[in-house]
Amino acid sequence: MRIGHLGDTLVALPAFWSLRNAFPDAKLTLLSNSDKRNPHYLAPSSVLPAIGLFDEFIDYPTNVSSAASIFGALKLALSLRRQKFDAVFYLMPRARTEKQIARDRLFFSVSGIKSVFGLDYTLRNSLAGPMPSVIPTICSESEFLLDLLEEAGIPVDRAAQSTALNLTELEKGAGAAFLAESGIDERQRIIAIAPGSKWPSKIWFEDRYADVVERLIELHDVYPIVLGGPEDRECGERLVAVWGRGANAAGRLTVRESAALLEHCSLYLGNDTGTMHLAAAVGVRCVAIFAAIDYPGRWAPFGSGHQIFRRSVECEGCHTPDCFNANKCLKLIGVEEVVEAASSILSSH
Repeated sequence: MRIGHLGDTLVALPAFWSLRNAFPDAKLTLLSNSDKRNPHYLAPSSVLPAIGLFDEFIDYPTNVSSAASIFGALKLALSLRRQKFDAVFYLMPRARTEKQIARDRLFFSVSGIKSVFGLDYTLRNSLAGPMPSVIPTICSESEFLLDLLEEAGIPVDRAAQSTALNLTELEKGAGAAFLAESGIDERQRIIAIAPGSKWPSKIWFEDRYADVVERLIELHDVYPIVLGGPEDRECGERLVAVWGRGANAAGRLTVRESAALLEHCSLYLGNDTGTMHLAAAVGVRCVAIFAAIDYPGRWAPFGSGHQIFRRSVECEGCHTPDCFNANKCLKLIGVEEVVEAASSILSSH
């Protein structure tokens, strides 16, 4: 069981593959949620491989009325009971409250599933509730899920973690076709830019992205490609016009086609978004701009060699979609330091 949106799914890839490797012959099903208020949020079945990882995807509605929630839970419990699942691995985000965990424990009991791994571990390590006055740096969500599996007795090879998306030839062809249509040669140095986010509080400033990439064009002759959803398309058009080169893929490709496009990139530059985790999943080093709204380290991209910028401010830990302090933490991140970090990665690529 793992709920959430694009980033929540992608950071769980190492745990998902560890389970598949531990149970190569089992029927493995992913239980997730379907956000009815935000239908544009991607379901895991749109992100994960269709073959090789999970055998089935099941979702249940969230962000619905209390009556619909209760009815949906009962219907789901009966369905799971009929399928006679042997076990559940509870790979939920760490913000789960004690009440929610107790409710989930009852749900699995009603569903007839006796072996549930991870409930107690999640309860002991829950991040629900107010943050401490001095906010500590914590392990990433990916590492937390691997720790959970290890406590449950699942072998985890820390030196060989997989984030494989098993992209198809058709998906890879779509990424290459976009480059060709945009007049960009695959041999050129391409960088991915993700200037948007579903949360306005996470968005660094458009003019700073414009300045950083202009410098990188001068220093490294890069070709920028803007990634994101349809809501980022206008911003992408403005940025490409400023740079005088590059392409705008925002809203043009599926998430897996975007992953195929990212495989051609030497660098990801952008906000703390699902696109950042998508880049990390295909092995692209990230220069990521983080607002100080959550615990430092929690949403770090998987892998090594990334450069994260995050500034501590008096209101850090707010976890709010809309900033009430004029984006102070983001304003403290300057153009020059981001250029230097990106240039260092490009020089070593």
